[in-house]
Amino acid sequence: MSTSIKDIVVGRKTFFITPDTSLIPEDYLEEYFSLGYECYFINNDKLLSLDKKIDILISLFKDIILFFNIDYNVVGIDWPKFIKEIQKKYENKVLIGILYNKRQSKDEKAQLEHLYLMEMGCQCGCIQIEYKKANNFEIIQKILFANQAQGRRKNIRAICTKACTFSFKKDELTFTGHLQDVSMSHFSFILPANELELADYEKIKEIQFSLRGFLFTSSAVLIMKRNTDKGFLYVFAFTSEAGGGLDDRSKQLLTPVIYQLMEFNCKNLLEDVFYKHAKQNLSIEEIENIYSH
Repeated sequence: MSTSIKDIVVGRKTFFITPDTSLIPEDYLEEYFSLGYECYFINNDKLLSLDKKIDILISLFKDIILFFNIDYNVVGIDWPKFIKEIQKKYENKVLIGILYNKRQSKDEKAQLEHLYLMEMGCQCGCIQIEYKKANNFEIIQKILFANQAQGRRKNIRAICTKACTFSFKKDELTFTGHLQDVSMSHFSFILPANELELADYEKIKEIQFSLRGFLFTSSAVLIMKRNTDKGFLYVFAFTSEAGGGLDDRSKQLLTPVIYQLMEFNCKNLLEDVFYKHAKQNLSIEEIENIYSH
């Protein structure tokens, strides 16, 4: 698996399977990202069956939470049976939660909770979604927090495309290049060996960034450098004049940009893998083989 693919799949990710977007809109995902949760929607379509998509997700992502919307009707799928089969097949490789629309009957609610929590042991809960979507943001936020959906990461790191660049001056020389990755606290880039002389914790002022057309300027402190086969990797922490990291305004503007990078990378990867399985008739093992080189 190439470094970029490794970086895309690393870290805990939460996938909502066939969500009701009228009650949980997709724009909620960007707000969850700003809180440190990396979440995506997986929809049902004609390209690839839902069971195959689930197999691919669990094979590709090693730290994964799946929330199933059991009120979505899929031809040929009985949700309790379907989820039991996933539990049996993958055991401790996946965490599972259940989402369902609010029931009018308390007895029906109790029956669902008994089935999915007591009988089936779904670790991430059996959650009732309200018909008023404004209430659902906090409901989902609470279950993400309760299930430690942030994982071990303090900040989610986005792998950068060639449309992510930097430029700064040091000792009357101008340095430019492409960013390797960026988060709300750090960024990195690679330059040829011995091109840039920097001491650990040295500060560079007024670095100009362009992230897919979003322009901003920030100072940064070098926190690590090491030699790689592509050159020297430099890792920086953002810093502001007041000390600490980015100011609140910059964070607010940067959040959707980094989220879009994350979403672009993950969706492109999944679309490619789903296509290879559906159209090229490749097995899960063959697909894993492709991405292991």
